[in-house]
Amino acid sequence: MSRELNEVVDLLKAGKTVPPVTIRTFLGWFDVQRRTRLNVEYVDAELAKAGVRTVPSYLDTWVDNPITFEVAPPEAEASADKPEAGSDPEDVLEHPVAEDPSFKIGRILTPDSVPVSVRPNATLHEAMTIMLARNFSQVPVMTNDRDVKGVVSWASIGARTAANKSGTDVQAFMDEHRELSASATLFDAIRIIRESDYVLVRAPDRLIVGIVTATDIAEQFEAISTPFLLLAEIENHLRALIAKRLTKSDIKRSCSPEHLPEDFSAPSELTFGNLVKILDHGENWKKLNLSLDRTTFCAELAAINKIRNDVMHFDPDPLTNQSVEKLRNIARLFDLLRSMGAF
Repeated sequence: MSRELNEVVDLLKAGKTVPPVTIRTFLGWFDVQRRTRLNVEYVDAELAKAGVRTVPSYLDTWVDNPITFEVAPPEAEASADKPEAGSDPEDVLEHPVAEDPSFKIGRILTPDSVPVSVRPNATLHEAMTIMLARNFSQVPVMTNDRDVKGVVSWASIGARTAANKSGTDVQAFMDEHRELSASATLFDAIRIIRESDYVLVRAPDRLIVGIVTATDIAEQFEAISTPFLLLAEIENHLRALIAKRLTKSDIKRSCSPEHLPEDFSAPSELTFGNLVKILDHGENWKKLNLSLDRTTFCAELAAINKIRNDVMHFDPDPLTNQSVEKLRNIARLFDLLRSMGAF
């Protein structure tokens, strides 16, 4: 058990409240960065040994959001949802995943998502200055962290100016606001954002904890799609290289028959693991005619395959910057080889 988790246990046993930590910090206690399946299994086992759980679940929210800890319920209560007594324990599936696998809007909220707001009696000039200085398209009008009166935006200002509406404070220029609960799905948010360019997010305690805009959705899409696009590019380069330099016989001699599709006929039918194994075969490597070190090159591709497995398991956390950069670098390498006529 990690030193930090031991300290949590000691505080709970003493009847004290555990100071909140971010999920990212919590994962660091176990020397992991992302909530992959294997990492979650390991962390859950450590929590079970310690007899504690996180509040809220560390699986259900953004990695930089805070969590705290409490004593886990007794085993009988915790296993109430398991199969009936008499079932073979060896036949029970474990499920170290979020209780609800839907992609909730709360997952993309960060500490920076808490909206900057203005009071109803703020001047229009104050709201405009904030929007210009921070490149905002809208600002919520609020009396406190829970009470939203409306939203003032460039669109609402423009519409009222065009209609010759008078006034000096934001109340005269605001529209009715749009909001969702933090448990709403990302798809719910997209529908509202398509109409209003933003949505406010309200937590179970009624606090407004974030604002999600069209820019946030675009950035989220980029973070999700970039690894898929880079992996597709790398795989297509690999298939083109193999199709250009090797024959069906070359491929069959480097892969066991059980690892190849039945009636195999084209590189497009091969898995990424197949592609790496084909290149790592000594005779095949000679036929590629590349002035590169085979062992090093294939080790880089094996690392790409590990990243690919993470991506294809749809883990809730974005890839690390280092992993994305590794994908970019290998994609650039293949681009360079292709431009030089290597395949």
